[in-house]
Amino acid sequence: MSKLLLIPNSKEDIIRLKDKVDGFILPIKDLSINYNYYIEDLDILDELKGLDIFISLNKNMHNKDLPYLKETLLKLENYNIKGIIYYDISLVEYKKELGLKNDLVWNQEHMVTNYSTINYWYNEGSTYAYLSSEITKNEILNIKKNTKSKLMMNIFGYVPIFTSKRNLVSNYLETFDKEKISKIYYMYKEGIKYPIIEEGKGTTAFSGYVLNGIKEYYDLDLDYYVINSFMIDIDKVLDIFKDVNKDNLEKCYQKLNKLIKNTDEGFLYKETIYKVK
Repeated sequence: MSKLLLIPNSKEDIIRLKDKVDGFILPIKDLSINYNYYIEDLDILDELKGLDIFISLNKNMHNKDLPYLKETLLKLENYNIKGIIYYDISLVEYKKELGLKNDLVWNQEHMVTNYSTINYWYNEGSTYAYLSSEITKNEILNIKKNTKSKLMMNIFGYVPIFTSKRNLVSNYLETFDKEKISKIYYMYKEGIKYPIIEEGKGTTAFSGYVLNGIKEYYDLDLDYYVINSFMIDIDKVLDIFKDVNKDNLEKCYQKLNKLIKNTDEGFLYKETIYKVK
């Protein structure tokens, strides 16, 4: 049976919602990107025993980050977590060098699209793969058929579409002499509104829709599905997921569409084919 992971918006959400999910993805400040909330110490893990916890260290690491990364990886050995999500392959090397027991989750976002590369990283010590949100249902099923890796994917919420190391929002506001009045800004293109957040490590733009993949909750039958609570009414969403079964999938799908107005099925049923205009 698949398990449900939540990307939370706050520490309060973690404590309040821990009985509604199977676990959490928790990013660590200064070692993660693309999140709205970061933990600054590991003490909270003591409050989440019995849950499946994945720690996200998905930043593209610089040399200056490596001492803190190594220190963090060693500290995480003292906690019962399911795995560590990574982008930078320094984590693969540290797992070998330090003999770390914690499993790794390969998550290079748009690149996690085929079983051959997933199998390569599996052989290098990555037990899990976090699938790209830009592949179809049939491609996911083909990957599942041809890999030993455990798989996870985004099933509901906004998904990141790009990250820049540059402070794009601040640069824009400074150029046009505008005051910063919000944590979240928006980019408009071809009638679609894309949320953008800027933090000290750069700028991330999210999809212009909320991914609603609940109809595949049973058909794909992956190890983990991920819900991102960024900018959504997470309590009501989790209540719907809690009630879902094989007989009411369509009903739950429609409930989510009614609750969140700008939902879409993403690329589950359409290939990512773009042409230069």
